[in-house]
Amino acid sequence: MHRVNHRSASLLALRAKPFIKWVGGKQAIATTLVRYFPLDSQTYYEPFIGGGSVFLTLLPNEAVICDQNIWLIDTYLAIRDDWERVASILDSLKNTKEEYLKIRCIPHVQLDLFRKAAHFIYLNKTGFRGLFRVNKSGGFNVPYGEYDRRYYDPENLEAVSATLQNVEVRTGDFEQGISGITKEDFVYLDPPYHKLGGYSDFNRYTELKFYEKDQSRLASICQKLDAKGIRWALSNSDTALIRDLYGTFNIHTIENRREINLNSQSRNITELLITNY
Repeated sequence: MHRVNHRSASLLALRAKPFIKWVGGKQAIATTLVRYFPLDSQTYYEPFIGGGSVFLTLLPNEAVICDQNIWLIDTYLAIRDDWERVASILDSLKNTKEEYLKIRCIPHVQLDLFRKAAHFIYLNKTGFRGLFRVNKSGGFNVPYGEYDRRYYDPENLEAVSATLQNVEVRTGDFEQGISGITKEDFVYLDPPYHKLGGYSDFNRYTELKFYEKDQSRLASICQKLDAKGIRWALSNSDTALIRDLYGTFNIHTIENRREINLNSQSRNITELLITNY
């Protein structure tokens, strides 16, 4: 198991960036978002971790991250525990359509933790537009991307590993992801966005989908957190439903850009950041 000492981990963490592309990722606006976050919280919670842009920008001293995508969380765990082993496997994978299709057909549940992580990164970076999409059986079904570029950065994997050393990593629904949170803590929620149409309609990150009933359940949890004095911030699309669900809280408009959209004119969007403080 690869470990780094505390001092080197702190220095490396400052250079960490997301190691995967993620639909709805916040890399372009992460710096803007964290300016809204409280400075005096104890533990930072992020139960929809995705690509981790906000977490890696904030670099909290104490954190709990979670996601319902088991394959994604296993990848975080593998990088945390032995990024060099993941990198070694990635070095053995060729960026060709033949290799891609072969790896895409391998059920990730049959692999050990580190090869599972390597396959996740490889498929994410060489697949079409960095999509992560699975069918109802959990099978990855994104076509090959035909990209002639490096699909991972070993220095960044090392930096991400350093960032994760003192982080609690969970798998499960967002309610499990915030279990144990107190009023001294803070949670940032970045769920699959409410439907706008087109590519932003995509919400199959796991075998399950995130429906409007889940948006309502999340809003109800936010109400309960607020009643307990727990501070939270939530990102979502600017739709009538979201404004209605969170109408009693502070709603901020944030300019963002969705590079996943095929139509370049539709890439610039306005989304919401909602806070209870």
